[in-house]
Amino acid sequence: MPLRVCFVVNLIAGRGRSARIWRRLEPLVPDLAAGQGASYTVKFTEAPRHAEELAREAAGEGYDRVAAVGGDGTLNEVGNGLIGTDTALAIIPAGTANDIVRTYPIPNDPEGATRLAFEGRVGKIDVGLAETAQVRRYFINMFGAGFDAEAAALVNELGPVVKRFGGSVAIPVCLVIALIRYRGPDVTLKVDDQVLDIPKIIFSAVAIGRYIGNGMMLLPDAIPDDGLFDIMWAHDMGRLEILRTVLKTPTGRHVEHPQVHVVRGKKVRLESATPLRCHLDGEAGGFLPATIELLPKALGIVLPRG
Repeated sequence: MPLRVCFVVNLIAGRGRSARIWRRLEPLVPDLAAGQGASYTVKFTEAPRHAEELAREAAGEGYDRVAAVGGDGTLNEVGNGLIGTDTALAIIPAGTANDIVRTYPIPNDPEGATRLAFEGRVGKIDVGLAETAQVRRYFINMFGAGFDAEAAALVNELGPVVKRFGGSVAIPVCLVIALIRYRGPDVTLKVDDQVLDIPKIIFSAVAIGRYIGNGMMLLPDAIPDDGLFDIMWAHDMGRLEILRTVLKTPTGRHVEHPQVHVVRGKKVRLESATPLRCHLDGEAGGFLPATIELLPKALGIVLPRG
């Protein structure tokens, strides 16, 4: 049967960047589809969580692939709509940070990624399921708790005020603001059967992918289909030391710091007596306590052949 691709387009992602990118892509898609003997349709999001609904609808209509045109929030929504179906996710990076795509050999240019949506093969990646008192949701890149989650909340709350400058400015500004405000609580971390008491936690991550925060490579060795989370935390640092450590995250060298730890596991529990904000793929995830479980190879993703 001919390949069927559904494009789910978030026109407001990246402060309108997605809309500009889609205007470039729209005239290319018919030729790419014809070249593969494929058919396609386009659905536009109209509200938060609408991408999830549209993706689930496309899967129910028998589409082989859903190409998400937007940022990491759009990808999270589309991924949530596709988990448990036979429809694969294709990534067209068009948002503020585009961190999810960095882990994979997927072109960062939208034209190349669109070509891949028609020509690529389907692989399977692991997925995380996180449950807090406020949220029960899948993530396809990273769960976080700590000052990075505070920064993510600031990015989302301040919205157009910070995003007008782009992710390379907005995200560092929000990280600095969050760092000034942040007071690290003590946290209990359970990884499978191991229990750890962590004093003055700075940030923590439970990861499928490697990147968050516009290129911060928090988990440089994470493998998205190995059946294990990479779990990282940093604790008990002064603000200047935190800043020095954060500045090393683009290269992954922060993991060399003695107060930064990485382990692997399949099930994670995080608890804190003090409310601590969480994020899932950069989107609001409520507050601790949280239980996070790994679902091995639960989502199809379109990757290069070979």
